[in-house]
Amino acid sequence: MNRIIVLVILIAMSAVCPVFGQNASADSSFREQAVRYAHTRYVYSTADQARLYNGAEYVGHLPSIKGYPYVDSLWRVGTVTYDGVTYENIRLLYDLVDDVVVVPHIDSVYRIQLQGIKISRFSIPNHTFVRIVRDTAHNVGLRTGFYDQLYDGRSKVLARRIKTINTELVQNAVKEEYLSVTYYYIGKNGLFYPVKSKRSVLNLFADQKKVLRKYLRENRIKFAKDREAAIVKLAQQYDEATRSL
Repeated sequence: MNRIIVLVILIAMSAVCPVFGQNASADSSFREQAVRYAHTRYVYSTADQARLYNGAEYVGHLPSIKGYPYVDSLWRVGTVTYDGVTYENIRLLYDLVDDVVVVPHIDSVYRIQLQGIKISRFSIPNHTFVRIVRDTAHNVGLRTGFYDQLYDGRSKVLARRIKTINTELVQNAVKEEYLSVTYYYIGKNGLFYPVKSKRSVLNLFADQKKVLRKYLRENRIKFAKDREAAIVKLAQQYDEATRSL
């Protein structure tokens, strides 16, 4: 029950106290209206929660696999927009192997796998993921799935984070571990392009290549040291350099 409902109920309860000059029947009518309103809000609220927690059980992966399949090793409190409704303060896991968002069931110990097609975006600390549907006209090189929104200016920077399970036979024993890989994309003029190296980013921003090279040099930004941060900074600087164009 949210704060608004609690506040309305408290107001309704206070209405039963005798107040000089008030009509008793008016107090009773106000109290009944407030209680009905609170009940209606509660029904709508629980109905929305039921929509979020009405999914298939999430089974997960074998605990013997080294590492973890999620974007973060622990549950994080975040926000998810699901079936057109935004839910805040929700505990979330994002499985990078299966590309699914997981929430704990509201009244049980098992976990729920949300339907990806109903998620438009979700966020946890330091990450905001948006669901992109493949469109050959506008999302060049992008597959349908969740992308980490690293920068959202005139230019865009997205990261596609993926984990796979590597299996090896070592001394007649099977050993498995999670391997991580990240693909980066820059959005320019409504189209997305995959980028990997410093050269690929500078070639995409060819009209400001000299300016960007100077920016990297003067700010001692090492692309190989932190590729993700360098891509974001180059996109930001490109937008700054072309702001008046």
